[in-house]
Amino acid sequence: MTAGSVAVVTGAASGIGRAAVEIILERGGSVVAFDTTPESLDWLAGNDDAVAFVGDVTRSDDNRAAVEQAELSFGRLDALVLNAGIAASGSIETLDMDVFDRSIDVNLRAIALGVREAIPAFRRSGGGSVVITASATALGGEPNRWPYAAAKAGAVNMARSFALDLANDGIRVNAVCPGPISTGMTKRIEENTPDRYESLKSMVPLHRWGTAREVGEVIAFLASPLASFVTGAAIPVDGGATCGSGQTVPVPAGL
Repeated sequence: MTAGSVAVVTGAASGIGRAAVEIILERGGSVVAFDTTPESLDWLAGNDDAVAFVGDVTRSDDNRAAVEQAELSFGRLDALVLNAGIAASGSIETLDMDVFDRSIDVNLRAIALGVREAIPAFRRSGGGSVVITASATALGGEPNRWPYAAAKAGAVNMARSFALDLANDGIRVNAVCPGPISTGMTKRIEENTPDRYESLKSMVPLHRWGTAREVGEVIAFLASPLASFVTGAAIPVDGGATCGSGQTVPVPAGL
């Protein structure tokens, strides 16, 4: 993002969403920070360039109201960062299908709602950028995570399709695909299942988990005019975890 730009960011209270908001504000932009509870957005108090917006991304009315808030508070909309998401996993034989339905609702359907409500505002601004937080899991299967994998894979192809549909309006649509990223959501893996935490790290050629800030930087780039000729892309931010064939493990650290 650049100085004077205006963005709506969903899932803005913590993790990747919060990092994206912080970067946009640092670079002179303005943000409507969209999340589910007012207390989760208290960290924005006193910042005149940020508006805390409480709502549900699965509701059309709330998505529309967030866009309206951007235009009311800052006069325009330049970028929409659709970062809100939930985890979902379990056995195909036993998982309650309500979990799958909720994953599709939040991780996929909400993207369509957000983009639909932003299009008129982007047209009034002369164009804009949508950045969708997908996942490295969108690029290949993963054991027991089929509800999440299906939704995130859908999000990537939704980004590509929207990029084609909206190009004539000067609206770019891209996705980021984070790998293992240290956030509040993933902290429980490190604390409760350290073997899994280390296993995930071992599959990253850079031999570490990423940070929310590292993903936020890619989001900010895609949302900005610096990426003016980038649309329909799905960019892994995963330390190289998805660049191999899957037939070998990364070279051990130090070799």
